[in-house]
Amino acid sequence: MEVATPEARASRTRGPLVFDAIGRHTISFLEHLGMYFGLIWWMVRNLRNARESGTNFFSQMVQIGNDSIPIVIFVSTFVGMVTAVQSAYQLYSWIPRSVVGGLVIKSVLLELTPLLTALVLAGKVGATITAEIGSMRVTEQVDALEAMGFDSISFLITPRILAGVVMFPVLVVFGDLLAVLGGLFGAVIVAHIPAGAFLAGMKSSFVTRDALFGLTKATIFGYTITSIASYQGYYVSGGSAGVGKATMSTVVLTCLAVVILDFILASTLL
Repeated sequence: MEVATPEARASRTRGPLVFDAIGRHTISFLEHLGMYFGLIWWMVRNLRNARESGTNFFSQMVQIGNDSIPIVIFVSTFVGMVTAVQSAYQLYSWIPRSVVGGLVIKSVLLELTPLLTALVLAGKVGATITAEIGSMRVTEQVDALEAMGFDSISFLITPRILAGVVMFPVLVVFGDLLAVLGGLFGAVIVAHIPAGAFLAGMKSSFVTRDALFGLTKATIFGYTITSIASYQGYYVSGGSAGVGKATMSTVVLTCLAVVILDFILASTLL
């Protein structure tokens, strides 16, 4: 009787093990997806309970909006400057100077400010929300709220998601303005394009629909980041180590979700 070598046995079992891993990850993904939508459905169904958390809602608006202004200023200004300088460098020899202004306003409104603001805030806002709710979960503060008769989802999650939906578009509008000013500065100081030519190109290329598209993306990104972060924190387990893993997962998942949604929205709405 022929005896199979360890290498032969490993080659025969490698295929089933791969399919087993794929199946387990697929089931885990579907379970998390179902729990996520169950959480959102509970939040929407009990939205009236959030009226009791008005103070929490405004404090979250300050935390998400006001506390994020410095990083939005930094990112948006340099995004506009880099866009203007690179556009002038690549196209300066064969296009009118005014076209640079049009390229900056289009790029800023449609893509750069909403996307980069969302990616940066995915790390800042998303990680903060997961860490806050996750810490409350592992220290049993969430259980204490429910024991006192509070709806923990309406008290902890609904204000954060609503604040994200409201404040992300505000931050993007602020970032658009700063990116345009940064582009003007980069075009005039670095690329030596007259300010009048830059502004003329910007005015001729501006379309209200582009600005509305950017705000639509910002609203969806705000919901996506805050909802995923809240879900990760609400169902965290494993003590402080679990909070750290959930926070890392939040940053990765929100960045991936933002990039995928950016492609879907650009494909369907433009």
